[in-house]
Amino acid sequence: MVNGKVNIALAGGPCTGKSTLAANLFANLKNRGYDYDLVQEECRKLKKEFGNFRTSFERLYMWRQQEREETRSTAEHGFVTDKPLFHYYVHARQYSSEPRDKMAVRELFRMCLEIEDRYQLIVIARNPLEILYRTDGSRSSAQKIAIQRHELIRSFVEHFWPQKLLFVNGSLEQRLAQALERTDAMLKGEYQTDPTITSPWLHHPDEEL
Repeated sequence: MVNGKVNIALAGGPCTGKSTLAANLFANLKNRGYDYDLVQEECRKLKKEFGNFRTSFERLYMWRQQEREETRSTAEHGFVTDKPLFHYYVHARQYSSEPRDKMAVRELFRMCLEIEDRYQLIVIARNPLEILYRTDGSRSSAQKIAIQRHELIRSFVEHFWPQKLLFVNGSLEQRLAQALERTDAMLKGEYQTDPTITSPWLHHPDEEL
């Protein structure tokens, strides 16, 4: 925990149950007496005005918008979000198509390294196909692309923050129970991450990028 907080990121590809789980997790934590904020996805609000965000530089812009909402959180125990910032780096890599996109991708990667302590718990569905894939007004990606993004995000977290990762599976109720159990234990100081689980890919502060 950082300052007694457990910030929770629901990560993964689109239409894998992140938003629904985030809303239910937030409500249940509040019912248990914990003080939490729910930080929702800013690009949902901006999509109607600006359309789909595709380019790497648009992802860089959206990182700043999303980060602003996270830093506004003043809840005692933390926040729950269904759009962690590192999603934007993965998206930028996935949609990078021009040489100049590399500048934004490189900057987003550097920014990921700076938020190592932002989230204390990262929840990802082990099997993204357990929940029926549905598109909506904000989600229109083909299932194949959505699953590819899920695997890219999972791989990123496994490489950089494996000690924070919680895989969940089953129905919404089962996933919720798993996430609540871990969060409750962390907030009570009854869960400690394994110090031997570290990422060999994390940048050392004394090295050059």
